[in-house]
Amino acid sequence: MLKHYGLAGLTTLLLSLHGLPGDAVAGTPGSNQELVQEIEMLKAIVLDLNERLGNAEEMLQLSLEQGGQDQEVQDALEELDQRLSSTEEHSALDRVTLSVDLETRLNSLQIDAKGMPLAMQAGIMSLANGNPFTKADLGAFGPLPPPEDQDIDNNTIFTSRIRIDMRAKPVDSLAFVARLSANKVFGDSSGVKWYNGGPNAVTMDGNIHSTGSDSAIRLERAFFTYFDTIGEIPYHFSVGRRPALDGAPAEFSNANTIGGSPLAHGINWQFDGVSLGFDLAEATGIEGSAFKFCWGNGFESGAGSGNSYSFSSSSDVNDMQFAGWIANLYEDDKTKILNMYAHAFDVTDGFTGLVVMPFTMTGSSPDANGRYTSFTMDPNTGGYISRTEPTANIGDLDIVTLLGQTEYKDVGFFLDLALSHARPSGISMSPMLQFMGTDSLLNSNGEQSDRTGYSIWAGVKTPVALTGGIIGFEYNWGSQYWLGFTGGEDNIAGSKLATRGSVYELFFNQPLVENKLMLSLGAQYYDYDYSGSGSPMGEPVKISELTSFDTFMPVVDTMWNYYVTLAYRW
Repeated sequence: MLKHYGLAGLTTLLLSLHGLPGDAVAGTPGSNQELVQEIEMLKAIVLDLNERLGNAEEMLQLSLEQGGQDQEVQDALEELDQRLSSTEEHSALDRVTLSVDLETRLNSLQIDAKGMPLAMQAGIMSLANGNPFTKADLGAFGPLPPPEDQDIDNNTIFTSRIRIDMRAKPVDSLAFVARLSANKVFGDSSGVKWYNGGPNAVTMDGNIHSTGSDSAIRLERAFFTYFDTIGEIPYHFSVGRRPALDGAPAEFSNANTIGGSPLAHGINWQFDGVSLGFDLAEATGIEGSAFKFCWGNGFESGAGSGNSYSFSSSSDVNDMQFAGWIANLYEDDKTKILNMYAHAFDVTDGFTGLVVMPFTMTGSSPDANGRYTSFTMDPNTGGYISRTEPTANIGDLDIVTLLGQTEYKDVGFFLDLALSHARPSGISMSPMLQFMGTDSLLNSNGEQSDRTGYSIWAGVKTPVALTGGIIGFEYNWGSQYWLGFTGGEDNIAGSKLATRGSVYELFFNQPLVENKLMLSLGAQYYDYDYSGSGSPMGEPVKISELTSFDTFMPVVDTMWNYYVTLAYRW
C-alpha cells in the first residue's frame, strides 16, 4: 500500500516553520491569518498528491487481479512516490511566502500654534538680501512682541501605505525576512516636505516609510537569521536592515500584524545592524524569557557615504551608532514584561535628508572655530529642495524602557515607563541652529548640561460584544527633557510618543471581513507643555514662555488629529 499524505502532517510542518524566535518572526500578532492562508495552499497540494497516488494504486490493483504484480509497474510507482515526496518537501520549504498590508487613512488636523507676528517675520526676512547681519541687529525691531495665536488646519489629508512582507526558512537553521513598503500622500509624489520646524519635516532614512512620502517602493527591512544552540541554550544571530518600526506595545491600538523588535516607546526608527539573541526559558525556568543584544548604525559619515565632507581628511564628524539590549523578562499568551536599554554614541545634530527650507543661511567665523558672529540669509522663493547633513557630534544619549502588558477577563491593558539621559559634549556647526540658539543636545547657546527626561504610556481596551470590535483608550506624557528616537511612528500629525506634554487617544477597531479588512476610527488630542518635541536640538521652552523669536517657525500648542483607516491584510 502506497502512503497517502495527510493535511494534519503538513499543517504540523507549517506550524514548525512559523515557530521562529527573535528577529526571524519580527513580531507574532496576526500570525494565525497567515497560517490559514498557507494551510489552504497545502490542502490543494495534498488533494492533488492523493488523487495521483490513488490512480496509481488502482493500476497496481488491476495488475494484481490480472494474475500478478508487474515489477515494472511497481518500480514506476515507487519512483513516483519518491518524486512526489520531494515535490511536497520543496513546496513546503523551498519558497518565499508573501503577505500584503494595504492601509488607506484619512486624517483631519486641527492645530493651534504660536507664531512670530507676520510684521516682525517680514522685517527679519527683509534682512535676507545677501548682506551679513548679527543677532544684535535684530534689536532694530525694538522689544520683542509676544507670539501670535495661529490656526493651521488641514481638514482632509489622505495617505495609502502598502507593505509587502516576505519570509522563508529553507532549512531549520536559517531564515529570511524582508519587507518592501511605500507610504504615499494623495496628490503628492515629491517625497520632500516644507520645513515646519519639526524633526519629521526632513525626509530621512529612518522615517521615509512612515509619515507620508512619494509612491516609491523602498526597502523597509531585510535580514537573515541563523539558529543554533550553545549547550542547551538556543540562540540566533541576525544581520541586515532591522525590523525597527511599530514594536510593542504599538500593536495595542493599531491592530498591527507584524511589529518590530525594539520597544516603540524608546525606538521607532529605521536603522541597519545586527542582533544576537538567546532563548532562556528552559535554562531559567521562566516562561518566555529571552535576551537579545543589538547594534546598529544610525548615520554613516565617512568615505563612501553621501556627505559633502566624507572624502576629507579634515572631517571630524563620527558615525552615530546604537547598542543595547531587549530583554523578555516574562511572556505567555496573555502577559509580557519587557525591558529595553539603548545607548546612542556620538549623537549628531541631524541626519542626512531632504527638505524644502524657507531660507538658506550661511555664517562667518572670524576665528575659524565654528562659532559664527554674523550671518547671511537668502529666501528660498523658488521652493528649492535642500539636502541636509550633520555638521557635528553633540553628545551621547541613554534610553531605558520597561513594559508590562496583560489582560483580565478580555480587558487588555499596559503600562510602559521610559527614561532618557542626555550628556552633551559638542555644539552644532550649522549656521541656522546657531542663529536660532538651538545648537546643543537639549541645551541652547552652547550650554552643556546633562538632561534627564521621563515618559509614561498607558492603555486599556475591551471587546464590544454588539459589533465584535474593540474600543480602547491610550494616554502618554513626556517631561521637559524627554527624548526618544520615535520619529518613524506612522502618524502624519507627528510622533505622539515624542510629545513633551500629554496625548489622549480614543480608538475603535472593527473587523469588516473577518480579520482581513479592518475599519479603525480614532481621535488624538495633543497638549504640548514644551517646544521641540522629538528634537535633540535646543533647550525645550515652556509653551507659555515662548518669545516671538522662538516661534520664527510656528510651535504647536494643542492639536486634534481625527482619523479613519481601512486596512486590508492578507
